[in-house]
Amino acid sequence: MHQGIDRIQFLTGNPEMLEAIPDILARETWSEHTVDFLGAFSRNLLKNPATKSFVDVTAYAFWIRNASLRQIKEHYYPNVNGKMGRGMAFHIAPSNVPVNFAVSFTSSLLAGNINVVRVSNKHFEQVDIIVNALKNTFAEGFQDMEQYLIIIRYDHDDEITRYISSMCDVRIIWGGDRTICAVREAKLPPRAIEMSFADRHSIALLDADAVMKTDIDKLAEGFYTDTYYIDQNACSSPRMVIWFGSHVEEAKERFWTAVAKLVQRDYEFRDIQAIDKLEQFCRLASENRNITMEDGDNLVMRIKVDKLDAGIMEYKLGGGYFFEYDANDLTDISPILDKACQTVSYFGIDAREIQRFVLDGGFRGCDRIVPVGKTMDLTFKWDGYDMIETMSRYVYCPEYK
Repeated sequence: MHQGIDRIQFLTGNPEMLEAIPDILARETWSEHTVDFLGAFSRNLLKNPATKSFVDVTAYAFWIRNASLRQIKEHYYPNVNGKMGRGMAFHIAPSNVPVNFAVSFTSSLLAGNINVVRVSNKHFEQVDIIVNALKNTFAEGFQDMEQYLIIIRYDHDDEITRYISSMCDVRIIWGGDRTICAVREAKLPPRAIEMSFADRHSIALLDADAVMKTDIDKLAEGFYTDTYYIDQNACSSPRMVIWFGSHVEEAKERFWTAVAKLVQRDYEFRDIQAIDKLEQFCRLASENRNITMEDGDNLVMRIKVDKLDAGIMEYKLGGGYFFEYDANDLTDISPILDKACQTVSYFGIDAREIQRFVLDGGFRGCDRIVPVGKTMDLTFKWDGYDMIETMSRYVYCPEYK
């Protein structure tokens, strides 16, 4: 047995399965057996009363239902003949988005891979719920799938990371830039590929005239889901709100009043967050930027800026800390569409117009364009990757049509 395995905690699988990975066969992409397994896994999640306490687990469970997966396959992956997994995928999950590890291994299972998933040492009840449902599913006629899904924990340990990396064909790193750089010290086999999901930021584009006409409570609820639900920790959570159109001040008043009402009712605010927000504002002000703290309170802190540049997004913070900017047209947002920009959410603006602006401008940022309220939606397309496509490989045959 490899030195260091005794320092690994196995949530599923065991040391013998980990060492046997080089002998396990990859599977075809979107195999019926894998879809059936995920469907059974979904049922186990949904029948657990604890699942209902977590919106993210519930959403994940519905996403992997048989009917949902078959619909996704029909719409986005109609022809997967000749495709199979690359081999073993090593997933390093983030410590700030509890259900992310499950989204990652689901993509890889459907691609056809064997998976080793390192989850954070930080305790999340969502992880326990998912792991327990997996164990129940393995025991219900899917014992063969356990060797394809080994979930582990271990402290930062370069030796273990090097060992697992030496076996993998795909390495998926979710985390900050420092985490990615540290993991990359562990070399990959020559044919292995890597997918990294680094620090990103996201923005929301709102048309003031549309905001004045809409059901404001519904819009505020969608924005709350995008931001406060996960403390703006997700890269897809907007940190900058950019306004277009006329009646901007009236629209701001209407929108933020509705958001504040939700925050006061549902959000658990901690004293330290107020201190952190003030400190971040002072740091930004010390840079001689022309900024204004808008009316409000610590629950919804809005910082109006008179100029957009990539550097402004480095002053990020969670728990309801937003930059605001009044724009004339889409060209005004060009400075913040750099590589670090991930998701652009919108309301009252034509999504195709935004997409065409990004494509024509050749911007290196903006990988997703989704409506407000949908930034946290589960999808196999993330950070510019098609997860399943990237984690699988073609067995090319020119005679096949």
